[in-house]
Amino acid sequence: MKIKIILICLIIIPLIAHSGICGQKDEDQLSKDDMGRGRIPLVITATIYSGGLYGWGIPYLLDAKFTRQYVGSEMVCVFSGFALSLLATKDYDSGPAVSKIIQGGAVIGTLYGFAIPAIFNSDKTKAYIATPMLTTPLGALGGYGLSRRGGMSEGGVELSLFGSILGCAYGLATPYIINVESVDDKDQMRIYAGSAMIGMPIGAFGFNEIAKRTDVSKGRTRMIELGTCMGIYYGFNFVYIKDPGRTKPYIASMMACAPIGTTASILLTRNGSYENGRSMLIILGTILGDVFGRGVAYLAGADTWREVSIGAIIFAPLGTFTTSILTRNMSPKIQKKMALLESLPIIDTASKLALIGAYSTIAKDENSAPIYLELYCKAF
Repeated sequence: MKIKIILICLIIIPLIAHSGICGQKDEDQLSKDDMGRGRIPLVITATIYSGGLYGWGIPYLLDAKFTRQYVGSEMVCVFSGFALSLLATKDYDSGPAVSKIIQGGAVIGTLYGFAIPAIFNSDKTKAYIATPMLTTPLGALGGYGLSRRGGMSEGGVELSLFGSILGCAYGLATPYIINVESVDDKDQMRIYAGSAMIGMPIGAFGFNEIAKRTDVSKGRTRMIELGTCMGIYYGFNFVYIKDPGRTKPYIASMMACAPIGTTASILLTRNGSYENGRSMLIILGTILGDVFGRGVAYLAGADTWREVSIGAIIFAPLGTFTTSILTRNMSPKIQKKMALLESLPIIDTASKLALIGAYSTIAKDENSAPIYLELYCKAF
Protein backbone atom coordinates (compact mmCIF):
# COMPACT_ATOMS: atom_id res chain seq x y z
CA MET A 1 0.00 0.00 0.00
CA LYS A 2 2.83 2.41 0.86
CA ILE A 3 4.43 1.71 -2.53
CA LYS A 4 1.23 2.79 -4.29
CA ILE A 5 0.99 5.95 -2.17
CA ILE A 6 4.58 6.93 -2.94
CA LEU A 7 4.20 6.23 -6.67
CA ILE A 8 1.00 8.31 -6.82
CA CYS A 9 2.70 11.19 -5.01
CA LEU A 10 5.76 11.01 -7.26
CA ILE A 11 3.59 11.10 -10.38
CA ILE A 12 0.66 13.40 -9.61
CA ILE A 13 2.43 16.14 -7.62
CA PRO A 14 4.85 17.13 -10.40
CA LEU A 15 2.04 16.98 -12.98
CA ILE A 16 -0.14 19.28 -10.90
CA ALA A 17 2.76 21.63 -10.33
CA HIS A 18 3.71 21.59 -13.97
CA SER A 19 0.18 22.32 -15.07
CA GLY A 20 0.40 25.65 -13.23
CA ILE A 21 3.52 26.68 -15.13
CA CYS A 22 2.03 28.39 -18.15
CA GLY A 23 0.70 31.63 -19.42
CA GLN A 24 3.26 34.42 -19.73
CA LYS A 25 5.93 35.90 -21.97
CA ASP A 26 9.71 35.59 -21.74
CA GLU A 27 11.59 37.70 -19.19
CA ASP A 28 13.15 40.06 -21.70
CA GLN A 29 9.70 40.92 -23.06
CA LEU A 30 8.02 41.60 -19.73
CA SER A 31 6.81 45.04 -18.72
CA LYS A 32 7.05 46.34 -15.17
CA ASP A 33 3.49 45.25 -14.45
CA ASP A 34 4.14 41.80 -15.92
CA MET A 35 7.14 41.33 -13.63
CA GLY A 36 4.76 41.21 -10.67
CA ARG A 37 2.59 38.45 -12.10
CA GLY A 38 4.79 35.76 -10.62
CA ARG A 39 3.37 36.75 -7.24
CA ILE A 40 0.04 35.02 -7.90
CA PRO A 41 1.40 31.45 -8.34
CA LEU A 42 3.64 31.91 -5.30
CA VAL A 43 0.70 32.90 -3.10
CA ILE A 44 -1.43 30.05 -4.47
CA THR A 45 1.37 27.52 -3.92
CA ALA A 46 2.00 28.69 -0.36
CA THR A 47 -1.71 28.53 0.47
CA ILE A 48 -2.14 25.04 -1.01
CA TYR A 49 0.87 23.70 0.87
CA SER A 50 -0.28 25.35 4.10
CA GLY A 51 -3.64 23.62 3.98
CA GLY A 52 -2.78 20.47 2.05
CA LEU A 53 0.34 19.48 3.97
CA TYR A 54 0.70 21.42 7.21
CA GLY A 55 -2.97 21.98 8.04
CA TRP A 56 -3.75 18.33 8.61
CA GLY A 57 -0.15 17.12 9.02
CA ILE A 58 0.54 18.99 12.25
CA PRO A 59 -2.44 17.62 14.22
CA TYR A 60 -1.78 14.17 12.75
CA LEU A 61 1.79 14.21 14.06
CA LEU A 62 0.49 15.38 17.44
CA ASP A 63 -2.03 12.49 17.56
CA ALA A 64 -5.08 14.73 17.54
CA LYS A 65 -8.24 12.75 18.25
CA PHE A 66 -11.03 15.18 17.46
CA THR A 67 -12.24 16.49 14.12
CA ARG A 68 -12.42 20.03 15.49
CA GLN A 69 -8.68 19.96 16.10
CA TYR A 70 -8.06 19.17 12.43
CA VAL A 71 -10.54 21.81 11.26
CA GLY A 72 -9.01 24.43 13.53
CA SER A 73 -5.52 23.59 12.35
CA GLU A 74 -6.61 23.84 8.70
CA MET A 75 -8.18 27.24 9.31
CA VAL A 76 -5.09 28.61 11.03
CA CYS A 77 -2.62 27.18 8.51
CA VAL A 78 -4.55 28.22 5.39
CA PHE A 79 -5.11 31.78 6.63
CA SER A 80 -1.53 32.09 7.89
CA GLY A 81 -0.06 30.71 4.67
CA PHE A 82 -2.15 33.08 2.57
CA ALA A 83 -1.47 36.15 4.71
CA LEU A 84 2.25 35.52 5.16
CA SER A 85 2.77 34.82 1.46
CA LEU A 86 1.02 38.09 0.61
CA LEU A 87 3.27 39.98 3.01
CA ALA A 88 6.41 38.23 1.78
CA THR A 89 5.66 39.03 -1.86
CA LYS A 90 4.20 42.53 -1.53
CA ASP A 91 7.19 44.02 -3.40
CA TYR A 92 7.68 41.09 -5.76
CA ASP A 93 8.99 42.22 -9.14
CA SER A 94 11.25 39.37 -10.24
CA GLY A 95 8.94 38.00 -12.93
CA PRO A 96 7.32 34.60 -13.47
CA ALA A 97 10.56 32.70 -14.12
CA VAL A 98 11.75 33.20 -10.53
CA SER A 99 8.38 32.12 -9.13
CA LYS A 100 8.57 28.95 -11.23
CA ILE A 101 12.01 28.09 -9.90
CA ILE A 102 10.74 28.53 -6.34
CA GLN A 103 7.64 26.44 -7.09
CA GLY A 104 9.74 23.74 -8.70
CA GLY A 105 12.11 23.68 -5.73
CA ALA A 106 9.19 23.28 -3.32
CA VAL A 107 7.71 20.41 -5.34
CA ILE A 108 11.05 18.62 -5.65
CA GLY A 109 11.54 19.08 -1.92
CA THR A 110 8.15 17.46 -1.32
CA LEU A 111 8.99 14.52 -3.58
CA TYR A 112 12.31 13.96 -1.86
CA GLY A 113 10.48 14.17 1.45
CA PHE A 114 8.33 11.22 0.42
CA ALA A 115 11.28 9.28 -0.98
CA ILE A 116 13.79 9.68 1.87
CA PRO A 117 11.82 7.64 4.45
CA ALA A 118 11.37 4.93 1.83
CA ILE A 119 15.12 4.85 1.21
CA PHE A 120 15.70 4.27 4.91
CA ASN A 121 12.97 1.64 4.96
CA SER A 122 10.83 3.43 7.52
CA ASP A 123 7.70 1.66 8.72
CA LYS A 124 6.33 4.73 10.47
CA THR A 125 3.59 6.55 8.60
CA LYS A 126 4.42 9.79 10.40
CA ALA A 127 7.85 9.80 8.78
CA TYR A 128 6.18 10.18 5.38
CA ILE A 129 4.37 13.26 6.70
CA ALA A 130 7.07 14.91 8.80
CA THR A 131 9.88 14.62 6.24
CA PRO A 132 8.03 16.45 3.42
CA MET A 133 7.10 19.15 5.93
CA LEU A 134 10.83 19.73 6.45
CA THR A 135 12.11 19.27 2.91
CA THR A 136 9.44 21.36 1.13
CA PRO A 137 10.58 24.76 2.49
CA LEU A 138 14.21 23.68 2.03
CA GLY A 139 13.48 22.96 -1.62
CA ALA A 140 11.77 26.34 -2.02
CA LEU A 141 14.77 28.09 -0.45
CA GLY A 142 17.07 26.16 -2.76
CA GLY A 143 15.02 27.28 -5.75
CA TYR A 144 15.15 30.87 -4.55
CA GLY A 145 18.91 30.67 -4.15
CA LEU A 146 19.24 29.27 -7.67
CA SER A 147 17.07 32.06 -9.06
CA ARG A 148 19.42 34.70 -7.64
CA ARG A 149 22.05 33.65 -10.16
CA GLY A 150 19.87 35.07 -12.94
CA GLY A 151 20.16 34.44 -16.66
CA MET A 152 17.25 31.99 -16.86
CA SER A 153 14.30 32.67 -19.15
CA GLU A 154 10.78 31.51 -18.41
CA GLY A 155 10.92 29.02 -21.27
CA GLY A 156 14.21 27.61 -20.04
CA VAL A 157 12.90 27.22 -16.49
CA GLU A 158 9.76 25.46 -17.66
CA LEU A 159 11.71 23.11 -19.91
CA SER A 160 14.02 22.20 -17.02
CA LEU A 161 11.04 21.46 -14.77
CA PHE A 162 9.49 19.37 -17.53
CA GLY A 163 12.78 17.48 -17.70
CA SER A 164 12.61 16.75 -13.98
CA ILE A 165 9.11 15.32 -14.45
CA LEU A 166 10.29 13.14 -17.32
CA GLY A 167 13.35 12.11 -15.33
CA CYS A 168 11.12 11.11 -12.43
CA ALA A 169 8.99 9.03 -14.81
CA TYR A 170 12.06 7.30 -16.23
CA GLY A 171 13.31 6.72 -12.70
CA LEU A 172 10.07 4.97 -11.78
CA ALA A 173 9.89 3.02 -15.04
CA THR A 174 13.46 1.69 -15.10
CA PRO A 175 13.18 -0.59 -12.02
CA TYR A 176 9.89 -1.91 -13.37
CA ILE A 177 11.49 -2.76 -16.72
CA ILE A 178 14.39 -4.61 -15.08
CA ASN A 179 11.90 -6.59 -12.99
CA VAL A 180 12.35 -5.67 -9.34
CA GLU A 181 8.96 -7.19 -8.57
CA SER A 182 10.73 -10.34 -7.42
CA VAL A 183 12.12 -8.64 -4.29
CA ASP A 184 10.05 -7.96 -1.19
CA ASP A 185 7.88 -4.87 -0.81
CA LYS A 186 10.28 -2.93 1.41
CA ASP A 187 13.18 -3.32 -1.00
CA GLN A 188 10.91 -2.43 -3.92
CA MET A 189 9.95 0.78 -2.17
CA ARG A 190 13.59 1.70 -1.65
CA ILE A 191 14.52 0.94 -5.26
CA TYR A 192 11.66 2.91 -6.78
CA ALA A 193 12.18 5.90 -4.48
CA GLY A 194 15.94 5.95 -5.03
CA SER A 195 15.59 5.63 -8.79
CA ALA A 196 13.09 8.50 -8.93
CA MET A 197 15.39 10.68 -6.80
CA ILE A 198 18.23 10.04 -9.25
CA GLY A 199 16.08 10.50 -12.34
CA MET A 200 14.71 13.94 -11.42
CA PRO A 201 18.02 15.88 -11.38
CA ILE A 202 19.28 14.00 -14.46
CA GLY A 203 16.16 14.95 -16.42
CA ALA A 204 16.31 18.56 -15.23
CA PHE A 205 19.99 18.86 -16.16
CA GLY A 206 19.45 17.30 -19.60
CA PHE A 207 16.59 19.59 -20.58
CA ASN A 208 18.37 22.58 -19.08
CA GLU A 209 21.23 21.88 -21.49
CA ILE A 210 18.71 21.78 -24.34
CA ALA A 211 17.34 25.14 -23.23
CA LYS A 212 20.83 26.68 -23.17
CA ARG A 213 21.83 25.37 -26.59
CA THR A 214 18.61 26.00 -28.49
CA ASP A 215 17.57 29.41 -27.10
CA VAL A 216 14.01 28.37 -26.28
CA SER A 217 11.14 30.79 -25.86
CA LYS A 218 8.01 30.04 -23.85
CA GLY A 219 6.08 29.00 -26.95
CA ARG A 220 8.87 26.84 -28.32
CA THR A 221 9.19 25.16 -24.94
CA ARG A 222 5.59 24.05 -25.26
CA MET A 223 6.29 22.66 -28.71
CA ILE A 224 9.26 20.65 -27.42
CA GLU A 225 7.11 19.33 -24.59
CA LEU A 226 4.37 18.49 -27.08
CA GLY A 227 6.88 16.62 -29.24
CA THR A 228 8.02 14.60 -26.24
CA CYS A 229 4.41 13.81 -25.36
CA MET A 230 3.73 12.78 -28.95
CA GLY A 231 6.69 10.43 -28.81
CA ILE A 232 5.23 8.81 -25.70
CA TYR A 233 1.81 8.82 -27.37
CA TYR A 234 3.10 6.92 -30.40
CA GLY A 235 5.14 4.57 -28.23
CA PHE A 236 1.99 3.61 -26.38
CA ASN A 237 -0.26 3.27 -29.42
CA PHE A 238 2.19 1.21 -31.46
CA VAL A 239 2.15 -1.43 -28.74
CA TYR A 240 -1.55 -0.97 -28.01
CA ILE A 241 -2.48 -1.92 -31.57
CA LYS A 242 -0.56 -5.18 -31.27
CA ASP A 243 -1.92 -5.91 -27.77
CA PRO A 244 0.89 -8.03 -26.29
CA GLY A 245 -1.12 -8.60 -23.12
CA ARG A 246 1.73 -7.40 -20.89
CA THR A 247 2.53 -4.00 -19.42
CA LYS A 248 6.30 -3.88 -19.85
CA PRO A 249 6.26 -3.56 -23.66
CA TYR A 250 4.14 -0.41 -23.25
CA ILE A 251 6.58 1.14 -20.80
CA ALA A 252 9.65 0.20 -22.84
CA SER A 253 8.14 1.54 -26.07
CA MET A 254 7.17 4.86 -24.48
CA MET A 255 10.65 5.22 -22.96
CA ALA A 256 12.23 4.59 -26.36
CA CYS A 257 9.96 6.94 -28.33
CA ALA A 258 10.03 9.94 -25.95
CA PRO A 259 13.56 11.11 -26.93
CA ILE A 260 12.67 10.67 -30.60
CA GLY A 261 9.73 13.04 -30.16
CA THR A 262 11.93 15.51 -28.27
CA THR A 263 14.59 15.52 -30.99
CA ALA A 264 12.03 15.87 -33.79
CA SER A 265 10.31 18.81 -32.09
CA ILE A 266 13.62 20.61 -31.54
CA LEU A 267 14.52 20.26 -35.22
CA LEU A 268 11.06 21.21 -36.52
CA THR A 269 10.76 24.36 -34.41
CA ARG A 270 14.11 25.93 -35.24
CA ASN A 271 12.41 28.58 -37.37
CA GLY A 272 9.20 30.40 -36.54
CA SER A 273 7.51 32.03 -33.57
CA TYR A 274 5.13 30.18 -31.26
CA GLU A 275 4.21 32.98 -28.90
CA ASN A 276 0.90 34.73 -28.14
CA GLY A 277 -1.24 31.63 -27.95
CA ARG A 278 -0.05 29.96 -31.14
CA SER A 279 1.50 27.06 -29.23
CA MET A 280 -1.72 26.53 -27.28
CA LEU A 281 -3.73 26.44 -30.51
CA ILE A 282 -1.33 23.91 -32.05
CA ILE A 283 -1.68 21.63 -29.04
CA LEU A 284 -5.47 21.93 -29.23
CA GLY A 285 -5.24 21.09 -32.92
CA THR A 286 -3.29 17.95 -32.04
CA ILE A 287 -5.92 16.84 -29.55
CA LEU A 288 -8.74 17.54 -32.00
CA GLY A 289 -6.83 15.65 -34.70
CA ASP A 290 -6.69 12.64 -32.40
CA VAL A 291 -10.42 12.84 -31.68
CA PHE A 292 -11.28 13.39 -35.36
CA GLY A 293 -9.11 10.44 -36.40
CA ARG A 294 -10.88 8.15 -33.97
CA GLY A 295 -14.22 9.33 -35.33
CA VAL A 296 -13.17 8.68 -38.93
CA ALA A 297 -11.94 5.19 -38.05
CA TYR A 298 -15.19 4.41 -36.26
CA LEU A 299 -17.31 5.62 -39.19
CA ALA A 300 -15.14 3.54 -41.52
CA GLY A 301 -16.14 0.39 -39.65
CA ALA A 302 -13.65 0.06 -36.80
CA ASP A 303 -15.26 -1.90 -33.98
CA THR A 304 -12.55 -1.97 -31.30
CA TRP A 305 -10.51 0.68 -29.53
CA ARG A 306 -7.36 -0.75 -31.07
CA GLU A 307 -8.70 -0.29 -34.59
CA VAL A 308 -9.90 3.19 -33.72
CA SER A 309 -6.39 4.06 -32.47
CA ILE A 310 -5.06 3.66 -36.01
CA GLY A 311 -7.12 6.67 -37.07
CA ALA A 312 -5.80 8.66 -34.11
CA ILE A 313 -2.19 7.86 -35.00
CA ILE A 314 -2.73 9.16 -38.53
CA PHE A 315 -4.78 12.27 -37.83
CA ALA A 316 -3.11 13.58 -34.63
CA PRO A 317 0.03 14.82 -36.45
CA LEU A 318 -2.16 16.10 -39.29
CA GLY A 319 -3.96 18.22 -36.70
CA THR A 320 -0.60 19.51 -35.48
CA PHE A 321 0.70 20.54 -38.90
CA THR A 322 -2.64 21.90 -40.12
CA THR A 323 -3.00 24.16 -37.08
CA SER A 324 0.63 25.22 -37.40
CA ILE A 325 0.03 26.34 -40.99
CA LEU A 326 -3.26 28.09 -40.22
CA THR A 327 -1.78 30.04 -37.29
CA ARG A 328 1.40 31.09 -39.04
CA ASN A 329 0.26 34.66 -39.72
CA MET A 330 -2.23 35.63 -37.03
CA SER A 331 -3.32 39.26 -36.93
CA PRO A 332 -1.93 41.45 -34.09
CA LYS A 333 -5.45 41.85 -32.70
CA ILE A 334 -5.95 38.09 -32.38
CA GLN A 335 -2.46 37.67 -30.95
CA LYS A 336 -3.23 40.23 -28.25
CA LYS A 337 -6.46 38.46 -27.30
CA MET A 338 -4.74 35.06 -27.16
CA ALA A 339 -1.95 36.45 -24.99
CA LEU A 340 -4.55 37.89 -22.60
CA LEU A 341 -6.38 34.55 -22.48
CA GLU A 342 -3.16 32.71 -21.72
CA SER A 343 -2.37 34.95 -18.77
CA LEU A 344 -5.70 34.49 -16.97
CA PRO A 345 -5.26 32.67 -13.62
CA ILE A 346 -8.58 30.86 -14.18
CA ILE A 347 -6.98 28.95 -17.08
CA ASP A 348 -4.29 27.72 -14.72
CA THR A 349 -6.76 26.73 -12.00
CA ALA A 350 -9.09 24.98 -14.45
CA SER A 351 -6.20 22.95 -15.84
CA LYS A 352 -5.25 21.72 -12.37
CA LEU A 353 -8.80 20.67 -11.53
CA ALA A 354 -9.21 18.98 -14.91
CA LEU A 355 -5.89 17.20 -14.45
CA ILE A 356 -6.84 15.80 -11.04
CA GLY A 357 -10.26 14.66 -12.30
CA ALA A 358 -8.85 13.08 -15.43
CA TYR A 359 -6.09 11.32 -13.48
CA SER A 360 -8.63 9.87 -11.05
CA THR A 361 -10.73 8.57 -13.95
CA ILE A 362 -7.84 7.09 -15.90
CA ALA A 363 -6.37 5.47 -12.79
CA LYS A 364 -9.44 3.23 -12.67
CA ASP A 365 -8.84 1.95 -16.22
CA GLU A 366 -5.67 -0.09 -16.63
CA ASN A 367 -5.97 0.01 -20.43
CA SER A 368 -5.64 3.80 -20.60
CA ALA A 369 -2.51 5.92 -20.59
CA PRO A 370 -1.84 9.28 -18.89
CA ILE A 371 -0.44 10.84 -22.06
CA TYR A 372 -3.72 12.66 -22.69
CA LEU A 373 -3.39 14.33 -19.29
CA GLU A 374 -0.16 16.00 -20.30
CA LEU A 375 -1.63 17.10 -23.63
CA TYR A 376 -4.64 18.68 -21.94
CA CYS A 377 -2.39 20.16 -19.28
CA LYS A 378 -0.15 21.82 -21.85
CA ALA A 379 -3.11 23.07 -23.87
CA PHE A 380 -4.98 24.69 -21.01
